[in-house]
Amino acid sequence: MCQFKGIFLNYYDSPAMKVTNSQKCIRVSGKHNDLNIVGSDTYHHTFFEMLGNWSFGSYFKEEACTYAWDLLTNHYGINKEFLYVTYFGGNEKLRLEPDIECKDIWLSIGVPKEKVLPFGLQENFWEMGISGPCGPSTEIHVDHTRQLANRSMQINKGLANLTELWNIVFIQYIRLENGTITPLSKQYVDTGMGFERLVAFLQEKDSNYDTDIFQPLFKAIQRYANVPEYGGKFYNDKNELDSAYRILADHSRMITVALTDGMVPEESNKLRKIIRKSVDVSENVFKKQGLLLELSYIVAESLGDTYPELHDNLGKVQKIIAFEEELYKKLQCTTAKRWEKLCKVYPQSKLITDWLAPGLVDGYKYLQCALNNLEITNVLPGDIAFKLYDTYGLSVKTIKELAKVESLHFDEEALQKELESLKNRSRIGLESNSVTTLRKCVKIFEKKGVPKTDDTFKYEYVYDGNSYQFPKIESKITGVIVNDNIILTEANESVSEYICSTVDETIRNYSAELNEDDIGIILDKTLCYSVEGGQTSDKGFIWIKDLIFNINNVRKIDGYVIHYGKFLQSDLKKWTEELKIGDNCLVSIVPEFRIGLMEHHTGAHLLNACIKQIMKAVYTRNSSILSDSLKIQYNAFGEKLSLEQLKEIEKVINNVIKANVPITTKVLNSLELLAENSVTLTPGEIYPYTNIRIVKIDFDHLKSKEACCGTHVSKTGMLEYFCFLKYSSKGVSNLTVKGVVGSHAKIAKLAGERLQSKLLDLENKLKIEKFTYKAFKSISKEIENEIKNGKGMLIPYVIKEECLMKLNFLSKLGSLQAKEVKK
Repeated sequence: MCQFKGIFLNYYDSPAMKVTNSQKCIRVSGKHNDLNIVGSDTYHHTFFEMLGNWSFGSYFKEEACTYAWDLLTNHYGINKEFLYVTYFGGNEKLRLEPDIECKDIWLSIGVPKEKVLPFGLQENFWEMGISGPCGPSTEIHVDHTRQLANRSMQINKGLANLTELWNIVFIQYIRLENGTITPLSKQYVDTGMGFERLVAFLQEKDSNYDTDIFQPLFKAIQRYANVPEYGGKFYNDKNELDSAYRILADHSRMITVALTDGMVPEESNKLRKIIRKSVDVSENVFKKQGLLLELSYIVAESLGDTYPELHDNLGKVQKIIAFEEELYKKLQCTTAKRWEKLCKVYPQSKLITDWLAPGLVDGYKYLQCALNNLEITNVLPGDIAFKLYDTYGLSVKTIKELAKVESLHFDEEALQKELESLKNRSRIGLESNSVTTLRKCVKIFEKKGVPKTDDTFKYEYVYDGNSYQFPKIESKITGVIVNDNIILTEANESVSEYICSTVDETIRNYSAELNEDDIGIILDKTLCYSVEGGQTSDKGFIWIKDLIFNINNVRKIDGYVIHYGKFLQSDLKKWTEELKIGDNCLVSIVPEFRIGLMEHHTGAHLLNACIKQIMKAVYTRNSSILSDSLKIQYNAFGEKLSLEQLKEIEKVINNVIKANVPITTKVLNSLELLAENSVTLTPGEIYPYTNIRIVKIDFDHLKSKEACCGTHVSKTGMLEYFCFLKYSSKGVSNLTVKGVVGSHAKIAKLAGERLQSKLLDLENKLKIEKFTYKAFKSISKEIENEIKNGKGMLIPYVIKEECLMKLNFLSKLGSLQAKEVKK
């Protein structure tokens, strides 16, 4: 239901009153985590397809239940005697009443009273997370044994032959961050039916794995690994072969789908663990390497007609799988040696199953050191357990094993509470102390009802045929921050009054020598771009009465835009006495600085598109868009860029620049974004519900389409020229490129051409008989220093590398000539 969350929260209207869909679902964490069950039963999966129908105000409980019953019993022909239904039985703690309305609906449809059963929050109350839209649900369960006997007492007991088939959620509440549940302004219906479970029942199979959904995967495993065919055993499973079949088939579907949709192991520890578990199963049970890679073909073949992106991205998927397998092998080699040494010192550690867990060796050593410093060692302290999890990256399961082998009592509940707190903190992200302080400041603004900053004006600029125009805007001061201390005064009260009466001694004795980031002014409107999406912030000015404030940095915290800088009038008394909350002001930006940012951000999009075209699998780790350059770090999964490829990228980008292709932007909500094809998204990025900007550049075979909040030029011709300044590759997957466009790139190009000219001149001098090798060495050393040090000049990276190779060749040639002269 997550794709419709923006509708439930009333951020935008639904596309229709009724919707049906089929979607890919992955469950490997959280409340609905089926990962550890997969392979041991007939119906749980990490990946499955969900069939759904939705009401956005068209119908509610009665119609939803009637539709479901009619489809199952009439259209699919399932005997009513084999079906049971459950409803929400209420919760006193949350003051939620039992859903008697739902119960009565089922009775009116004709479901026998003894087959309409109440259950609690875990079974019949659906939530999207710690907070958000939620509501009671009703489920339809099906008896796979097709008995006529009443099995009501066995519902929700985890029986493989009596499973949930259909879940109808009545989204009528919202859980707030403080845990309170309140009604939504509108009521919605979300129904979901597991495709695999439906197929199993209709094909009269006892297990989802016995259907034609999984048979192609089993046959492929049997063929590639040359092992006995899948027997469908759950008990007396020799060597756990059938269980391994189920795990590998399920995980291959989940991994292929996840990688296709843009997830990457580096951003998802769960995904990486599942890949490694699949590799272990392949090698330890089936005694075959590369099985996961082969199965990705079968997954694309079986699901590709419904989800064509599986075919389109198969090359990328296989590149990442191959890279992860190789990475895992290297880890096994290096970790095995360290683990053997550790086991000699601590023999009890041999009982730990996941000895390849990253951080385990160092974490175990830390644990031993910590225990030696404790007086009582029969309990694993909470702070130590948390450090094992947070610092060394160990799972709760591994920590539990560590406690067991050391005969320690482990308070798992206390750790879970700490982890829940960590999750809440991680929503904000890894923040500096100053950002955390600022977030507390803006919370005060929110409580006081101070409106958030309207910064949509940052996109309102026009090109008049000669240059870009950025109109000044009128605004109003809503807050001032000094040294991360909030100054929130009533309208017309001067800042100096507040400083003298409220703020601590350090600010009262504030020096007249102001640091650029000491003062932050919050406005109700601004055209300044704040640091976001890798693009640095604007520079500009705020005119307040006869005061001028120089903006050097702009930050956005929870919707409030803070303009940092200093007053050009350095007299503290003057600006503190004259500055008042509610003052009108005029805001402007430095045009040249913004234009440089726009040019380089557009250049970054062209660069991303080119690199994606050349490499099978690559994604952006981070980027830095400055006014005079761009820098992007990529994960290329072991692949490197050659000098020839860098030259080709420059050529392609400059062709697009010469073609003066238009750059178009459209603004979408999160639901509309899902309908867009081939959009480049940042892995791990959480996009807003509304105002998602899609920037598109379309030229022949180079197509760029990115979700981006940055600012851009209107046509590629304005970039003038592009070249690389630096290229570096570190480790097995990281590569970094730095580039430049516009006037800076043209200057670099000229510097490179002069350097090439010097080398050509040197080559010609070598042909002159009187030209001595000593003179050659002197000139070549000067050119080499110029290439490596630059003498303050920008020189294109490609030209630098080519010149160094040419210089090396000439040095060898000059040396040979010198030897000939001596002879």
